[in-house]
Amino acid sequence: MNPKRICLVTSGHPPLDDRIFWKFSKSLSENGFSVSIICSTTNINQVKDNIQVTGFDGISYSSKNKIVEFYKLIDQFSPHLIICSEMIPVFAALKYRRKNKNAKIILDITELYPENVAFKFKGLKRWLKYVQLVFPYIYSLNRIDQLIIGERTKQNRYKFLSPLKQKTIIGYYPILKFFKYKKPDLSKDELVFGYAGVVTFERGIQKLLDSTIAIAKIFPQKKITLLIFGRFTNQNEETLFRQKATSQKIINVIFENWTDYDKMSSVIERMDICFDLRERNFIYNNSLPIKLFEYMACGKPFIFSDVKPIRGEIDFDKFGFLVNPDQESEIISAIQQYLNNPELAIKHSSNSRSLIEGDKNWKNESKKLIEIITKLLA
Repeated sequence: MNPKRICLVTSGHPPLDDRIFWKFSKSLSENGFSVSIICSTTNINQVKDNIQVTGFDGISYSSKNKIVEFYKLIDQFSPHLIICSEMIPVFAALKYRRKNKNAKIILDITELYPENVAFKFKGLKRWLKYVQLVFPYIYSLNRIDQLIIGERTKQNRYKFLSPLKQKTIIGYYPILKFFKYKKPDLSKDELVFGYAGVVTFERGIQKLLDSTIAIAKIFPQKKITLLIFGRFTNQNEETLFRQKATSQKIINVIFENWTDYDKMSSVIERMDICFDLRERNFIYNNSLPIKLFEYMACGKPFIFSDVKPIRGEIDFDKFGFLVNPDQESEIISAIQQYLNNPELAIKHSSNSRSLIEGDKNWKNESKKLIEIITKLLA
């Protein structure tokens, strides 16, 4: 008997994205499904770990042309079920289903749409863009078969926008086997403060640099390194940040290029305290930072911006500190509490790893994914 075919389609993520490839696709493949990934973010055509990965560079494509190209590639694979990561793939999937009426469609929601697009604009143009996007969005939500939602704080809007559709929370939690635990030692003379992910001023990288320099002045006996593990998305910001980082002589700043998901731990393990000091704008104040759980899987004490999704997800004070990113004094105070009490960092570290081992890991989440797929394809 031939395996059921499942296609994952993305217009915004790289083909080997943590969630799309390492979690969803690999779990589905390991459970006997034939899996394909299609993306519009890079030219690619290969088979990796028994998963067909196909993509085109759609940076200059209109939305209409992307839909046409996605449709062609979906039709070639002829899937029984399509998992879409954004709205453009949904329209291609709906077009495919007009010819293949038994095909099932899932939307995997990890971002606040249409806000994440519309809010890149300002003033009246922002709201015109929002209105332009929201009505097709509501239409498509009610044409698909299932919603997967990445976090609890994003689910309430879909009870209103798509009340009759099945909805399942499948979290961002890490694949535990890829993350090694390392107990922190903040009593040592050399310390590494770390950040992992997309590197922008909006995500607080400038605030982290300033706070690290301030701490180095308070603790002159400590040799402090700031480890930036990720990728810049704005060339001007990268130039400005690197200039400031290299012009000061108080701390050492190291840049590490982003790597595959299964190799991330080797870089995070070098960090003693992990940070994310993102702005508390509408998008970030309503989004759960994924890297939080990967830090916790490695047993890293953390200092994060105080956003409500974190408070709703964990009893944060057992694992780290939440601060107002606009108040450097709060950031400094949190770091001082760790440096003045290294045992607190050890306690937070142990609590973090235990939480990930017990509940918030991909092994548990993948069971929900397989259950949904099996039911839809029954």
